[in-house]
Amino acid sequence: MAWYTCIVNNVGPATDGTETSAPVVYINLTDTGTTPPAFVGQWFYAAQGGQNQMLAVALAAMNGGKHVQAGAVPPNAGGSPYTPISRLYLNPS
Repeated sequence: MAWYTCIVNNVGPATDGTETSAPVVYINLTDTGTTPPAFVGQWFYAAQGGQNQMLAVALAAMNGGKHVQAGAVPPNAGGSPYTPISRLYLNPS
């Protein structure tokens, strides 16, 4: 797992997602912690068991203009278009 400082671009559930049991929550992030960014507009999904909580954190970040700390599998690891986020924390600043 790698750690990234990010902005949340989009977030929401999908009725046809298969990565976890329902609800499958997708989160689109842009890395702001490195130059150049590790990824821009990359889709991830909330890991099993954390979907509702990560949805709440991502929405709070978007509504408050805050960054998040994301603990995630590096994007496109294993060739998947979506990779899991296992931790998502709201940055205070």
